[in-house]
Amino acid sequence: MIPHIKTNDNHWTVVVDSQPVHFDAQHPEYHGLVECVMSGDLAEFDKLINVGMVIDNWSDGNFHFKNGYLYFGDEQIAHQPTERIISLIKNGYDYEAMLNYLTNLYDNVSKRAVDESYNWCAHKGLPITPDGYLMGYKGVVRHFGSSFVDKLGNEVKDGDLVDKYTRKTFRNNIGDSPRMPRRQVCDDHTLGCKAGLHVGTYNYACGWAGDDGCVVLVKFNPANIVSVPSDCSCQKIRVSEYTVIGVAREELEEPIYDDDFDDDDDFDDDDDDDFEDIDF
Repeated sequence: MIPHIKTNDNHWTVVVDSQPVHFDAQHPEYHGLVECVMSGDLAEFDKLINVGMVIDNWSDGNFHFKNGYLYFGDEQIAHQPTERIISLIKNGYDYEAMLNYLTNLYDNVSKRAVDESYNWCAHKGLPITPDGYLMGYKGVVRHFGSSFVDKLGNEVKDGDLVDKYTRKTFRNNIGDSPRMPRRQVCDDHTLGCKAGLHVGTYNYACGWAGDDGCVVLVKFNPANIVSVPSDCSCQKIRVSEYTVIGVAREELEEPIYDDDFDDDDDFDDDDDDDFEDIDF
């Protein structure tokens, strides 16, 4: 057994080489650490407590890992992204994408939006790009009929993809980047269907698309997150801008999204995409 002190609230102080090391139940390797303390496995304990130390070397001081906690400057990073980063490291994935994501996220002007975003990102099938952008899904429909010009000046022709709610505000073909001023996006998470560009989980997007629509894959900068509506178990998010990547045939499974995808495997180039904007 490794010398230690444990409090009633599960805060542990372990003595390693005459130095105190602290961890509690929020540490992503809590149960493994406790097992190491009780079995006296100092080598494994050192490995688990310092699993994130590799971050210090990569991030050039922007991020640091201490006693099981990840910090951005002097700000402790929330439990959800820390766990995801540790999981990536342990499974051999490129954890740098997650750090790029956090760097982008902390450029967001709203602390509330940052805090709300963690619940949305916790859903499966929402990978991160190497440059730290988030991926999501959108239910869209095709336009049939005469051509018109959308809100951004794009010509919408017969067969193009448009948002399902208004069917006219934004064209959502592959490569399009619908956007709107951030101040016009509803920042109240208690309101469901309000102004903003909505991105969803795969299941949510499929439900919204319905039988007459299709689901597209989009990416967006975490800095452009405005709110996460609570009316649908945090399965959709409001942003001020996104880019349509392709048509999604299935939910993505890898935690990191590589732009060098194979169109034949994942997307249909004959289809387009859209993002949901509401109440303009």
